[in-house]
This record gives sequence, structure tokens and C-alpha cells, in this order.
Amino acid sequence: MTNNISIPICPERFSCPGLSVLFQYPFYNVTDTRCGLIKVNCTSKGGEVQLGGQSYEIVWGNFDFDHNWNLGIWNTTFETLVKNNSCEALMNTFSFPSPNPLLYSISIFPNITLFKCTKKLNSDNHTDAYFDPRYYKSHNTCKGYTFYYSYLNGTVPSDLPHTCQVVHLPVKWSLSQGLDEGNIFTLLSYVTPIAFNLTHSCSKCQEKSHLCNTENGHVQCLEVKWEKTGAKQSRNRTITILVIAGPALILTLTFVIFITWRLCKSNRFSYVSSKNKYPNLEDISFSFGVPVFSYEELEDATQNFDPSHELGDGGFGAVYYGKLQDGREVAVKKLHEHNYNRVQQFRNEVEILTKLRHPNLVVSRRDRFG
Repeated sequence: MTNNISIPICPERFSCPGLSVLFQYPFYNVTDTRCGLIKVNCTSKGGEVQLGGQSYEIVWGNFDFDHNWNLGIWNTTFETLVKNNSCEALMNTFSFPSPNPLLYSISIFPNITLFKCTKKLNSDNHTDAYFDPRYYKSHNTCKGYTFYYSYLNGTVPSDLPHTCQVVHLPVKWSLSQGLDEGNIFTLLSYVTPIAFNLTHSCSKCQEKSHLCNTENGHVQCLEVKWEKTGAKQSRNRTITILVIAGPALILTLTFVIFITWRLCKSNRFSYVSSKNKYPNLEDISFSFGVPVFSYEELEDATQNFDPSHELGDGGFGAVYYGKLQDGREVAVKKLHEHNYNRVQQFRNEVEILTKLRHPNLVVSRRDRFG
């Protein structure tokens, strides 16, 4: 019921110049604040988001398998501190409180757990004995404090010494690029991944294509008229994954990842200075045993990425239904991130998927076509 209150007209999706992300609820960029929960300000160079009273540049964005939105934001202040090996970067937890926890929460993942322990004057540092060097690294050059951490273990001991505090900071995805685990500053990331997680009550509103709001401490669903934007996604430097999946009732599911790289004819992005900055997808194919298909073959399978074939938004992009020439049903995931870091994260995902082994999940094909 609207009770004579006008129903908001909100864009179903929108984009910002220079960003190939198609934003949707809970984000909004119009004057009617009822259209979303988190406002994105589009600029001539891309987009910005306000968090904790500060504006951050948006580097990338995606809609993951858990139906949560993730944004990569560029923290210039943290970048300066990290590059200068400043102890100030380690002192406080990097977090953003949600302005409305009844509707959504904000989390940072991945992150690293540091234990900031006060140094005792004129005595042995008892915390050295508590944090076993076989499992923890330490950083002890900061005045008054020693920091202990484990890259792979983020749990907080129940008997943590009272002289130690817990600090959470954004961390890089993996050590695969030659990072030094013994140097805490090389592990920290100033492109921070932020996850926006809708609460159960708000998600129920979204399932009904409604907005969610709060009134008198309770979540309520609001009617909305979604405005179709008709925006077509760019094909420039598109990375496409083709996932082979058999019918639901077959005994064995086959999961094949196909990757294709389409070079744009004109270099529209100033930060792409060299093709060599991007990983060779033939190398990825060789490393993980997955074949590379042409963009045209994937267009044929999905009927030119017909919007009516879109299955939903998954991690790193939209997913489309299609069928190969040999009759196999496929799901095609289409990426639009013009950024080496996103390609590296994509490569990590491919590596993980090829290692999946479970009868109720999928098995990666290891052969090559052609």
C-alpha cells in the first residue's frame, strides 16, 4: 500500500564513465534517496562512493554467488602509509560501520588479523613466548608495540594476552606474486575489497522486486517502478568463461572453463599502456588445462548474448544460457573489468575451480580442444 505516497521511479541499472560495472540495487545515483541504500557518484573518470564520511574511488565491482555486491575502492591515504612502511598504517582496524545495520552490513574480505601488543620496558617481551614463531611472523620496529600475524590464520585466541589488541587490515589475495610474508607492508592492499551484505529482511524485499527501508525501527518493503535503461554492455577486452554443465539429472556433471580475450580496436582506457601488462590466456589454458575459444563461437552459443538468455549476475560478471554446436548446454560468464588486478583475481578463480573434487559439485575437464 502506498498511502498516497508516490511510488519512486528508479533505474534498474546504471553505469559510470570509465567503469564497465552495471550497478544495481542497493546502489543508486539519482536524487531520490528511496532508490537505494548506497549512493554512487559518477565522475568524468569513473565513480566514487561515500564510506565513513569519506569519498573513495571505485576501481572495480561485481555481484557474487551469495548475491552480495563487492566493490574495490582505492584508499589513497592508506596507500601512502603502506608505501612508506609507516607504523600508522598498522595501528587501527580498517572498517566501515553500516549507516543502517537493519538493512545491510559492510565487511572487508580478504583481511589479515594483526595482534598489536604493548612492549614492556626493562623486561623481556612475554608475548614473544605466546606467539610461537613457527606459526606467527612479527614486526617490532614500531615504537611501543610489537605486531604479530599469520597470513593463513585469522583466528583470535581466546586467551589473548591483555596487553594485545586485535587489528584487521585489507590484505592482498595471495602470495603467488612473490610477496614477502615476513614483511607485513608487502601483504597489505590499498585497493580494498568491500562487501555489502543485505540483511535477511531486506533481501526478502528485494526478492519481491521492492525496495527496503526502515520506519520506527522496523524494516518495511516499498513498491518501486523499475526503469529499464536498455544499456548494452561493452565488448571491449571482454573475458568470457564458458562453463559446460550437463542436464540436471545426468549422473556426471562436467565443468569446463573456456576463456577468450578480445582486444579492442581502439585503446579507450588511458591506463592500458601495453598489451604485455595482461596475462597470456594461452598460458592460462596450458597451466590449468582449459581451452580457449573465440568470442564469435561464444556469441553463437548465446545468440549474441541475448538479454533474454541472462541467468543472473555471478561473481565477476553476468551469466548467460547457451548451447554449443554439438548440443551441449552451457553457461557463459562474461567479465568486463579492464584491470590487470581483476584478471589476476580471475586467474585465481580459474585455478580454484579446476581443483574442485566433489560428487555433488563439478569436475573440471582437463583436455584441450583442437
